[in-house]
Amino acid sequence: MHISYCFFLQGYDIFEEIRENLSRIIQLRELRPGFSHWSSKLQRFMSHYGLYFTKIDHIKTINLYISVLTIEDLDFSHVKTCFDMLYDLTRKTRLITRDDLIVDWRLLYNWAKVILHNHDEAYSLVSVPNDIENSLFYCIRGCRPYFSATATQEILDEFRPCLCPFDSAFSDTMRIFELFLPVHLPPNLHDQGFKLWLPEFLGIWESIYSNPAWELNMVNVFSLLAWCNIGYIDWEPWLPRIFTRILKSFSLPVGKIQVSLQQYHYSMSSITTWIVAMLGNGSSCLQHLQDLFTAIKNFYHPSNTGKFQQDLISFLSKLAQAFVDRVHLERKANPVWYFTPPESYRLTEQNITDFVNCIKECAFIAIFTKAHLKEAAKACQYLSMLRPELIVPPIVEKLFSSIDSMSEPHRFTSIMTCLASIARQIVRQAPYFSHGQTYVLPLLMAVLPGIDSNDFKKTAVTFQFLNAILMLVTCVDCSSAVQTRDDLTEIEK
Repeated sequence: MHISYCFFLQGYDIFEEIRENLSRIIQLRELRPGFSHWSSKLQRFMSHYGLYFTKIDHIKTINLYISVLTIEDLDFSHVKTCFDMLYDLTRKTRLITRDDLIVDWRLLYNWAKVILHNHDEAYSLVSVPNDIENSLFYCIRGCRPYFSATATQEILDEFRPCLCPFDSAFSDTMRIFELFLPVHLPPNLHDQGFKLWLPEFLGIWESIYSNPAWELNMVNVFSLLAWCNIGYIDWEPWLPRIFTRILKSFSLPVGKIQVSLQQYHYSMSSITTWIVAMLGNGSSCLQHLQDLFTAIKNFYHPSNTGKFQQDLISFLSKLAQAFVDRVHLERKANPVWYFTPPESYRLTEQNITDFVNCIKECAFIAIFTKAHLKEAAKACQYLSMLRPELIVPPIVEKLFSSIDSMSEPHRFTSIMTCLASIARQIVRQAPYFSHGQTYVLPLLMAVLPGIDSNDFKKTAVTFQFLNAILMLVTCVDCSSAVQTRDDLTEIEK
């Protein structure tokens, strides 16, 4: 019998045992200690075998843990177990659609109230597990795509009376909206979804300039909404205000005058996701993005140091990453059910080229930043995945020009770190960029002087680059092939 077949057959038997014992525990209402024990076994099973059970069993297991959360006076340790298991079972959203599963948002909201506003723990009246709040947040994130079609209206009816920016409860309300508002609804349910609240929220956001804490929650909502509904929301009228707020959030100095730092900064992941989601179909978002980089380009220079530089380079890296993620999701063979942009709004080859050209100059400058080199190298790595012909040759040329420079040792180290991150794109033979392989041998020879016993950092990055290249290329002595073969291309010679 084939070994892999035996492996999965054994896994099926293990799952049957776990399912049987969990079912017995729930029926007998004897949660301690069996519930935690068998849940832990299920968690280990999923780490070894993945979701190796039928879709019906998958849904039944989710419903089992949801039903446990309905038990009155449930121990907090069991609550955390349910949260963790629900997240593990629902995080692969593509496997279960809204037609297969509906989760009641009120159940999770009731637990959120108990956990987030629990005053008994401070007086040692109850024992609450560590990180139960994070478990709750992850659980809500996994279950939110399965809230009912009427959940949006129910949430608004419950919390809209608290939407007063001058009320102390407003911040908590926005946190609830960020956690619970359904943003994964299909196009036929948009009238019951974001169309009920988006204009109102944008109006509130536009009218407040004091950078309150709840503004971060609102931006996070806009970001996720834009990502899950690409092509279904007209952001065009709001683009100037969105990019103005983003520029303001960087708190960049003006001349020698330091602008007062904002107390709360936008999440870089949120604003980059929001920007990438608005690109395409002739949108002026790319032009606004280009104007933004024109305004902040000088601040990427290594001589312009400050607290703002970390945010700027993180913005660059996460922007490129979000763009790669969108290209991947739009072009994968089996698309995710909630990520279905209209065909006219999908990114074209020209959109990709324009995007890379828009940010590559800032990425090349950011390479030489001493404090945040890895983030800058990561940005170049993502850009090289999109258009290697626009990224690889300039970086290689920078390396060749820096090898003989004795007065700029950091320049060589920075470029070597960046080259190690794009090694795969150098050796990869793609139809639109095949001459990257011609750089391999010259690079291997050129970087050897970097092995310097007097400079540990330079030696380390040199070995890192050599390791990256040699892990991707098999080294075989084929020098005699030139005399024995007559069908070799110029690159192969």
